[in-house]
Amino acid sequence: MGELRESLLKQQLQHELDTARKLEADGKSKQATTHYKVAASIYRRLAYISPRNEAESLFHSADQFEGVSGAGKAKSEQPIDKMIVYEKPTTKWEDIGGLKEAKREVRESIILPMIVGKPAFVEVPRTILLYGPPGTGKTLLAKAASNTLKANFFEAKTSTLLSKYYGESEKIIGALFDKARKNQPSLIFMDEFDSIMITREAGVHEATRRVISQLLVEIDGFSTKKDEKVIIMAATNRPWDLDDAMISRFQRKIYVPLPDVDSRRKIFEIHVKGSSLSGITADGLAEISEGYSGRDIASICREAIMFMIREQNPNLEDMTATQVEKYAIKYRPLTKDDFTYALSKIKKTVSQKLIKRYDDWKENLSV
Repeated sequence: MGELRESLLKQQLQHELDTARKLEADGKSKQATTHYKVAASIYRRLAYISPRNEAESLFHSADQFEGVSGAGKAKSEQPIDKMIVYEKPTTKWEDIGGLKEAKREVRESIILPMIVGKPAFVEVPRTILLYGPPGTGKTLLAKAASNTLKANFFEAKTSTLLSKYYGESEKIIGALFDKARKNQPSLIFMDEFDSIMITREAGVHEATRRVISQLLVEIDGFSTKKDEKVIIMAATNRPWDLDDAMISRFQRKIYVPLPDVDSRRKIFEIHVKGSSLSGITADGLAEISEGYSGRDIASICREAIMFMIREQNPNLEDMTATQVEKYAIKYRPLTKDDFTYALSKIKKTVSQKLIKRYDDWKENLSV
């Protein structure tokens, strides 16, 4: 959200507070309550876009004004369906280019808990940590896993578990796990895991400590129930920042690396599907894109396509609504020049120094 939108929200907030206080001073408490409720909502909207150290204070103010407006009880009684977004993903394994080893490990890990006829000595992992550079497909792996199981997919961004429901984080976490149990088979996916599950030695806020402790309790609960068809999967770009106790709770730790040359070829094929290539092949593109992540390659393809579209459709941005309705996009095969331009615009987002850090962490990891 831009600075202008933030400034407008603050102006609206001040207006609602001034109005509420004037009404309250005039003895019109019922009308004042309505404006306090709006103010509480604006406090929360501002908190969502603020740094965590500022957000907690804003959420606290929202709670206070919800208390004045009588909205606090309703908030705490909201159904978990509105708190946690869950869906059944349509992502398939073939939609993910490469990552052969990571796919194999994930598929093994999710299938075993669902098989009833297995010997007692077979370990059944229900907790999986995906780690690796940003943009390598960790979220896609989680969605493909959920699709394979035909499971309910609970996507809980851990960066919001603490701040979005200030003061009720533990309840939200407990409700999430209860909901997942009641809707088996299900997969709980926590992205950006390092944003809140940081080591407790780092001087974190007490509220964060409570969230970590609550998650440890919930995850431990799955280890003792062999008949549960619930899988917990988390993804992180910074595994070295995770709390040690939390890392030890994950039975499988799967590295999701940058794509190799074969994987890059498949990723290019996925993202230019439906178009044709001239003077360049997917193999050639794979060769000149070493060190790029899957997300980087997707960006390269989008940039190359747009470069071609601009060339074939000059002044496209000046068309009127009437012209747009009748216009058919002109296009041609994608060429090496298109991708050369795209590569000049899209830079690698993962450094060799960062790759070495993943390798070192993996080597020192006690499984």
